[in-house]
Amino acid sequence: MVAILRTTLVGALLCASALVVYWRVSDGDIRRTMLEMEAVQQEMQQRIDAREAMIERLSRSRRLAHIQVLDQQVGPNDEILRTDLLFIELDDDGSELARQHFTVPGDVLFVDAWSVKFHREDVADGHPLRGRTLVLLRRLYSDRMAPIDGYPIDVPGAIPPGYATGERGEFEKLVWEHFWELAMDPAAAAAMGVRIAQGEAVYKPVRAGRVYELSVDAAGGMSLAPLPADDVAVTGLDG
Repeated sequence: MVAILRTTLVGALLCASALVVYWRVSDGDIRRTMLEMEAVQQEMQQRIDAREAMIERLSRSRRLAHIQVLDQQVGPNDEILRTDLLFIELDDDGSELARQHFTVPGDVLFVDAWSVKFHREDVADGHPLRGRTLVLLRRLYSDRMAPIDGYPIDVPGAIPPGYATGERGEFEKLVWEHFWELAMDPAAAAAMGVRIAQGEAVYKPVRAGRVYELSVDAAGGMSLAPLPADDVAVTGLDG
């Protein structure tokens, strides 16, 4: 009887020990699995965040200028004969850099520029030198003027107002100094990571009392759009 009891007790102790070992092993596996799942979730979130940041950089636009139409002279047949406007260049923060007053015949306004576009991968990755389209504003004119007679805005070959100094500024200056070579020589463009270098212009009819915003997409070209009244009030150009 003592032997049976001893055997039963030993068996019970062995079962209890086995259960404790199993519980510890199972608990360890669960903890390890949970840690692995957390690591996978963190990695997935990091990838999602990186992708969203890339999309944001690709779709980002920045303001180049505000154009305030001050006055227009109207002829006997409601034809707009002349447009007076204020051209206000902006920096990356939207602060004023410079302002110029222009008068052009008619009401269809053109803004002409040189633009240099880089590969989308560089823009998406936020490359320090090639992370956005570069724009040098050349001249402003109307549909009743020859482009060569347009009013100059920025100086070709120079860094436009508000551009970075240091390495980025030197890179941009080099781009403008060799703009037409980059536009015509694929090898030269490839050496500087340039996708497209070209002249481009945006234009549209404008109306007195309105403010228009000239902007450029990070990986694309320029656009000219009228500002809503609420946005005009924010600019301080609502009179």
